[in-house]
Amino acid sequence: MPKLKQHLLNGLLFVSCLCPLQAQADRVLFSRDPLVLTEDSITSNQGTLKASDIGPVSNRNKTQLANANPIIDKLWQVALHDIESNIVTTNEGTYFGAGASFGAKVYTRDISFAGILGLNELYPQIMLDSLKVTRAVHFRLKFTVSKDHGIPEINAPWEILPITEKEFFQTKHTNSYTRRTDDVIWLWAAEDLLNKMDKPDWAWLYENGLTSFKLLYDPFYDPSDGLYRGQAAFVDVHYEESRKTTGYPDSWTMQQCVLSKATSTNCLYYIGLNVMARTAMKLGRTAEQEQWQQRADNLKAAIIKELCVGDGTFVYLKEPTGRLMERREALGSALAVLSGVVQGEDARKAVAGYPASENGVPLFVPFYFNQKINKSAYHNWTSWPFVDTFFLWAKEIAENKSYSGQNLALLARTVTKNNQNFREVVDYRTGELTGSHSQLWSAAAFINSCKRAGLFPVDNKPTP
Repeated sequence: MPKLKQHLLNGLLFVSCLCPLQAQADRVLFSRDPLVLTEDSITSNQGTLKASDIGPVSNRNKTQLANANPIIDKLWQVALHDIESNIVTTNEGTYFGAGASFGAKVYTRDISFAGILGLNELYPQIMLDSLKVTRAVHFRLKFTVSKDHGIPEINAPWEILPITEKEFFQTKHTNSYTRRTDDVIWLWAAEDLLNKMDKPDWAWLYENGLTSFKLLYDPFYDPSDGLYRGQAAFVDVHYEESRKTTGYPDSWTMQQCVLSKATSTNCLYYIGLNVMARTAMKLGRTAEQEQWQQRADNLKAAIIKELCVGDGTFVYLKEPTGRLMERREALGSALAVLSGVVQGEDARKAVAGYPASENGVPLFVPFYFNQKINKSAYHNWTSWPFVDTFFLWAKEIAENKSYSGQNLALLARTVTKNNQNFREVVDYRTGELTGSHSQLWSAAAFINSCKRAGLFPVDNKPTP
């Protein structure tokens, strides 16, 4: 893949990741103008927010940080408040919603990413309930989709309803399966959760994993190259021909988005297959454990062969035509490391040279230019605080170096005097905060950063 030239992004990207000016041992403070995190304030191009500016909030969870400074301690309370504001109870059960603007809608990816980032430790019972809701809803809907969302190339029992995707979302309270083909992430979240519980029900995980693969995932496997088709993790595919999103070429159809093979989603499948192997071993199902492990090993080899290029970096996705898109993506690069697809020097290569600025880590490198939708900022032209966190977490593993101060600063900048909650998206061009308020995985990312900074957990039990 050609190296990204700085002028391609109009000077918005730094060639290398930002480094704190403080000593390496200091994992909380950060300073690189205009982004400065001190003991009692966060300053960015959004202005300055002091600890004293943040009003008191009342949270169900009483977990406290250890040795936190005033601004981090206040933001911790904001994060817990945002998380708890997303607890939804419907006739489906109790589960975590995605953010203030989404309400009672089931998003497996948001629940699962948030669980991995910290909710599994702080809210284990609600996380378990949430994951159970996702299985019940998706097993019931199967391949029932809105009109124009069937994919003939995928051999699945499609049931196409004569309604738009918007109508499907409003009536089913989740998306058609074609808009959630990263569903496999729940297995990572479930294993991480059960490992933290006193009496884990591994049989539940295994049986639901079996059903998920047989019912939903296996049709997306392509034996010709050993990869899984499906959207890039969390990146919304096009709705209909007249409603394009910003994460894929605007000339593509929805079907082409789903028929691509993304690094991020294939890394999630690799994690999921390993979870199934480890769970089978726990249950004494030795022959099945070996089969799952072989599938995982084969997928790892395919990811490296098909999606990794000469300099050791990973492409965003393999297009339906078989061409590799000459674009990197932050979450896919991070998941290649966090999943264990690459380790050691190969892990360092996977994240090397990926840029960042005071506005975060760009979701794509380079962004899409010359599209009809190129003025929109949602996946294109943005950084996402939870993706920043996964990427910086992966860099810590790859480089054996702390980035928690930078991570805390990038998350803290999304909370302002006028909007004291964690936001969904940052416009990478301007630093403007956009998207939903009280975003679940943004708040969960702050939990993760505090943990990596050595501030959590302390000796107190989380609220069940």
